[in-house]
Amino acid sequence: MASADSSSDSSAAMPSKNSDGTGIKRKHKSISVQAKVEILRKLDRGVSVKKLCDTYGLGSSTVYDIKKHREKILQFFAESQSKKQMSIRKTMKSGKSTELDRVLLEWFRQRRSDGVDLSGIMVQEQAKLYHKALKLDYECDYSEGWLHRFKSRHGISMRKVCGEKRSANHEAADDYVDEFAKLVADENLSPQQVYNADETALYWRCTPRKTLSMEDEEAPTGFKQSKDRVTVLGCSNAAGTYRCKPLVIGKSKCPRALKGVKVYPVIYRANKNGWITTELMLEWFEKYFVAEARAHCTSVGLPEDCKILLILDNCSAHPRAELLRKNNVFTAYLPPNCTSLIQPQDQGILRSMKAKYRTLFMKRMLDVVNSGKPIESFIKDFNMKDVLWFVASAWENVNSLTLKNGWHKLWPAMVFENAPDEDPSIAFTGFRVANDDECVLELLEYAKTCTATAANNLSSRLNEENLAEWMEVDVETPVVRHCTDSEIIDMVLNPAKITESDDGDSEDENVIEIPTGIDKLIEMISELIKGLEQRNFVTEQELMHFHLMKEKLYRERSKLMKQPRLDVMFKKLCKNVPKSSTCSLASPIPPSSRSGPCSPDIPCATVPPEILLQDHADD
Repeated sequence: MASADSSSDSSAAMPSKNSDGTGIKRKHKSISVQAKVEILRKLDRGVSVKKLCDTYGLGSSTVYDIKKHREKILQFFAESQSKKQMSIRKTMKSGKSTELDRVLLEWFRQRRSDGVDLSGIMVQEQAKLYHKALKLDYECDYSEGWLHRFKSRHGISMRKVCGEKRSANHEAADDYVDEFAKLVADENLSPQQVYNADETALYWRCTPRKTLSMEDEEAPTGFKQSKDRVTVLGCSNAAGTYRCKPLVIGKSKCPRALKGVKVYPVIYRANKNGWITTELMLEWFEKYFVAEARAHCTSVGLPEDCKILLILDNCSAHPRAELLRKNNVFTAYLPPNCTSLIQPQDQGILRSMKAKYRTLFMKRMLDVVNSGKPIESFIKDFNMKDVLWFVASAWENVNSLTLKNGWHKLWPAMVFENAPDEDPSIAFTGFRVANDDECVLELLEYAKTCTATAANNLSSRLNEENLAEWMEVDVETPVVRHCTDSEIIDMVLNPAKITESDDGDSEDENVIEIPTGIDKLIEMISELIKGLEQRNFVTEQELMHFHLMKEKLYRERSKLMKQPRLDVMFKKLCKNVPKSSTCSLASPIPPSSRSGPCSPDIPCATVPPEILLQDHADD
């Protein structure tokens, strides 16, 4: 019997026999990287190895070898710039320096995402710079031959730049609307099954201009407008009936404000610059989006295995569509330069969320400042915990009609479909989904109701013009940062260096956080209920939530109050006795419980009642 070839590109199986008994070796067959990815996807769907061998004409050892190198194949495929090239290329051979290839490829991706038109000479010159930066110990002239091999390895093709190529592509957008309609019809998808996700930057404690001074004054010397930012990913379906929990990306992995927090209203992640990355996008898709979208579709009566489509734009941080497939959930990408034209989240949905966030932020600032505190103090105290709850509240308060009307350019037919409880008369309001003007007017009215102090009359300084300008402050802020050459090297070769900010806001992981005791929580919530019962604006339903939480705390406390065994209790008593004590503990009965007094020369081991109670609770 012939031995099996260990390469993933060759096939070897039990040879067949000639009439004279001699073996016939299976003909060598190489398959493309694209085909290997298809095989891995089919294995994930439960297709048998035997069926795959018959379909692709491979030996079973080859299929198992492809499965063994799954991560390597998928990563190589994801890093490729051309799906067409992957359908041709059959090997995954890297260049002389794997590090140089990875860094240069990341540089190429980022510059193309920024709209830079790259030529072959530019790539060659950048390779020479990285050669020096990486201190490679071999010589290379980075010739035309090297460039050809680099482009071939990664499926890169250089195209001629034509006219206004980087401007919004109206023709491509119009073509994609027809293509999208065909996709929806072919897959028989309902609006409940189609989702769109997009990211936006948010300056989370930026204030309007002129809030720190009177109208005719300059801002105080030394004060710098805050540009602290997070990236928020919003995702909702075309029916406007479901919005996924937002993903918020900050700069600090463990902010002080989140110390000890176990429940989050959003999905919180962090990296050094607060931007979206391929890794975060993959995690969000596989761990959160698939489960949420599937649960919603099931809840509205769709089959448990129905197809779900996610629409994304061509952000450089988004993985290839082939990697964003799981459990009958698949992804489609909008054409380049069409985001501003047909991307649903970009048609006012995320803008509405940010406007509502700023409304909450300004109302909080007005309340704090008009109570006598300076603005600087409010900005300093406003922390990441506030941000997460404000973002969650703003996202939840985006109107369902806004979520639906955001699709009116990509899916025009959606405009004519009304939900059972939706008033058809409000479906044609000019598709004005961004409510900045309403938020500005709401804030001005709210400011008038505030009781301002004479020393810090912030309410009188706000006007429609500077509030409208403030609403637009981060509209053009990118969600994927333009990295320097050194940052790209660190991103690719030292990813740990960009996982967390070093801005001093991180919490020491070695510090042990002592949680608030249950008795204290019961006391606090009882006092809160007592206060809320005296307020007319609090409804019975709202109060009931607090009573239910109080009952839950009582149930948790009862679990900690179980009766301990005597031997366990005495062991803990011995453990808590100070070492300096010389009183014998040979007897299982503590000295204070014996029939006679202890000798005056032998100090008794006294255990405070609170230690006994703590040990009791620990059991």
